Amino acid sequence: MILTLFLSVSSVFAQHNENTNNKREESITLSYGLPFSYSLDTYTGWDIKNDAGDVLSSGSGNINEVFSKPGNYGVSIHEKHNHDSKSSCDHDQYPSKITVKVSPLKMVFDFSSIQFSKKIEGGQPTEGIMVTVNAVYSSYNNISADYHHGFTTAGVGTSLSGRLNKDKVSLKNGINKLEFSLEGSTTKGNNIMIEFKDINDQVQPYTLTEKN
Repeated sequence: MILTLFLSVSSVFAQHNENTNNKREESITLSYGLPFSYSLDTYTGWDIKNDAGDVLSSGSGNINEVFSKPGNYGVSIHEKHNHDSKSSCDHDQYPSKITVKVSPLKMVFDFSSIQFSKKIEGGQPTEGIMVTVNAVYSSYNNISADYHHGFTTAGVGTSLSGRLNKDKVSLKNGINKLEFSLEGSTTKGNNIMIEFKDINDQVQPYTLTEKN
């Protein structure tokens, strides 16, 4: 079984005044060993530094890197502006800096293992329905971690949420089976996006399509 988690970070467009120091910055969290991708135009340069200020990588255009070691990294983006007065596209399209916080803990939900103890019926309460899913956990330092998140959902006409059956689960390296109790209801035929949170408080979504 091969589990692949694709992490993509979308650019946020905001106007920037070059005559001020109000540079836009972003911050993301991801687990060690997972890919970091950021879309840039071909002529935009970038470099990645560690906490000590050492340049680990540099280039131009799209960024595709894998951080194998936990820690904090800084991604500096160097935009080239067209200073032609006739051009209106001379503001910053990208943040000047992205802080990447690489966690020593990794958790990937195996959505091929997800099971519901009972079929969800549109318009009916879901109390008593159990949801189980496997999560593959690993730690850079080979330590366990306490997991305590429930899940929320998104979709028109849904008020579903999930509560972890235990106050907390001690995650061990390898496969961990998690069990949640459903609450709320949903309308018939609705597409529901279940938003599971991993050990780093990052969302991993699962789309449930009800066919009734």
